[in-house]
Amino acid sequence: MALWQEEYRRKTVTAEQAAQMIQNGDRIMTGNRDCRAVLREVIARKELKNVFYYAPTINYMLDAENVGTGFRPATSFLNDSSYQLHSENRLDFIPGEYWMWEKIAVSALKCNVAFLEVTKPDEHGYVSMGTCADYVRQACRHADLVIAETNTQFPFIYGSNLLHISEIDYIVDQGENYPLHVSAIDTAEERAYVYRAIGGYLSELIPDEATIEVGLGRLNAASLMYLEDKRDLGVHTEVYGDILMKLTERGIITNDKKSMQRGTSVFTQMVGTPALFSWAEHNLGLAINRCQEVLNPGTIYAQHRMVAINNAVEVDLLGQANAEYLKGQQYSGMGGICNFASGAAASPEGMSIVVLESTTRNGMLSKIVPCFRTGTPVSLPRTVIDYVVTEQGVAHLSGKSPAQRALALLQVAHPKFRDELMYQGKKAGIL
Repeated sequence: MALWQEEYRRKTVTAEQAAQMIQNGDRIMTGNRDCRAVLREVIARKELKNVFYYAPTINYMLDAENVGTGFRPATSFLNDSSYQLHSENRLDFIPGEYWMWEKIAVSALKCNVAFLEVTKPDEHGYVSMGTCADYVRQACRHADLVIAETNTQFPFIYGSNLLHISEIDYIVDQGENYPLHVSAIDTAEERAYVYRAIGGYLSELIPDEATIEVGLGRLNAASLMYLEDKRDLGVHTEVYGDILMKLTERGIITNDKKSMQRGTSVFTQMVGTPALFSWAEHNLGLAINRCQEVLNPGTIYAQHRMVAINNAVEVDLLGQANAEYLKGQQYSGMGGICNFASGAAASPEGMSIVVLESTTRNGMLSKIVPCFRTGTPVSLPRTVIDYVVTEQGVAHLSGKSPAQRALALLQVAHPKFRDELMYQGKKAGIL
């Protein structure tokens, strides 16, 4: 038996035993993939008091009596798993960019315990963090206690996310393995004309040999299905999804012209389908690296022909984007959108693109707005957006005055809203 195997056996505990290690007043940090078995047992300990839990994105949370009191969760990216708890004031929202989550967890929140979800170890005693390298790979070095939970559903993906068994204090070797969150590309036929139109405009903007980043969201992912004429694209992105696998299989993504890690698609988390997870297993063309590396704006800036493509909820006539606030409520979070937009916009051959449909799905509201509602955060300032693309066309914003920007945005708004937008723009003194 190898030394690491003896160490693995010695460190292996049950989920209940791991949960018993948590003490009153502990402050737990985890990544974007929750250790569900351990978390379930911790929450079951109703006697715990003043335990804080920071998960930048929560994908699993029991609605138990002590959640919000003795066990207080917090997140930086709201979703279906956290909306209700947040609305009930049982979960805190902490604004923060993805690459700053380590600083938030370690320096600001003083977390002393780290939970990690990982693969089974390879023959050398290394585990992969599967579908999310995250900030916690680095942050766990500051923790007094590191507990890892294995999940055989995770693909083993190479990169700086790997840990050796020696870096972990205790391991919960899961017998019950939890399925991964599945997210498929939206190919709904009724929206195909929108995707096709935006995809056509993107194809005109994106040059051959571009290194691309694609944000979360059905619109920009589906739109990339229409890049048939592109050659030698590379990938340096926050989230790797099925569309990037498909473009790789079709030979459109080769990574041959990248500035760094040539031949390899670099990202910090993977969201997609079982087919993607299976394809990623021990795939030497992929590297899932720590978010502190991938989302560094200087690294993004240095990429060859860096193109950042991100969704927005709405864009105002000044050219600012809101990507996280909907109907007067916090809807998601910042993630890495600003890192990629600023790095790409500053890069000499790069560009920052925001894509959105010109109206809401029912056609009742324009997504190009005169100004944001009071209290709406600005996710992207006007200085880091080069282009805004809707199914109506392309608005080129960089190098233009406020009035010129507003006029360009009017042209990509839906025609039925343009007169009102013009009126409001003049009233606000923009036009």
